[in-house]
Amino acid sequence: MKRTILITGATDGIGKQTAFRLAQLGNRVIMHGRNAELGKEWRDALRKATSNKNIEYINADLTSFSDIEGLVEIIVNKKLVPDILINNAGVFQTNLELVTEHEIEKTFMINYLASFYLTYLLVPIMEEHNKQTIVNVSSMIHASNINLSDVVKPTNFSGSRAYGESKLCNILFTKKMAREQPHLKINAVHPGVIDTKLLRSGWGGGGSDVNAGADQLVFAALELPDGTTGKYFEYSNEAQPAEAANDIILQDELYDLSMKLIPQSS
Repeated sequence: MKRTILITGATDGIGKQTAFRLAQLGNRVIMHGRNAELGKEWRDALRKATSNKNIEYINADLTSFSDIEGLVEIIVNKKLVPDILINNAGVFQTNLELVTEHEIEKTFMINYLASFYLTYLLVPIMEEHNKQTIVNVSSMIHASNINLSDVVKPTNFSGSRAYGESKLCNILFTKKMAREQPHLKINAVHPGVIDTKLLRSGWGGGGSDVNAGADQLVFAALELPDGTTGKYFEYSNEAQPAEAANDIILQDELYDLSMKLIPQSS
């Protein structure tokens, strides 16, 4: 069965290769990126390479709540409601950078809060169309603990810590959503140690080819049995995340914090 699949961060690295693989399988692929010229070029190249004309590109800056809202509006207006949402976009910051009027640390915003808000906006629309699969891209180096009072505007910024905490947030949110909305099929996945721009900026490089990362996202999106939800996967196997990820109180506290940070009128 062919699906409509939205993947964020689809113009580079693992996201780009995953978009290619999903298009090869004949799915309708909605690519998200933040460079309109590059995104349209890759969309056209993908259509040609896969002989699949059902490939779209939507531009949005994930440091902007209004851009995320605009992305959803385009999806609705163009009747592109996804069967599957893959929250893949991510960054590694070497220096502290605050974004939005709330002054939110950029790693937390892009790697977690943007995914939270996009999911928050899309889930009711997806449910109306009986479309309920979400994949959150996490990492095996997710943090073992987190101080939620210090993630929005950290006092002593560390790029590695911010990245690990954002990836723990992805799992906490996955498990919270699975608890609250058991009809959803929502899971978190570690894509592997992959040779991407993100890996090079944070850890100097190395890692496997992007196809290995795409394998994991395709697996989580298309191959997990129905009823599989609230799980964390590494290398196509269910794995146990850090103990903190299973902390129901922490899951609830992160959700409450996130709701305070997103636009209240939406």
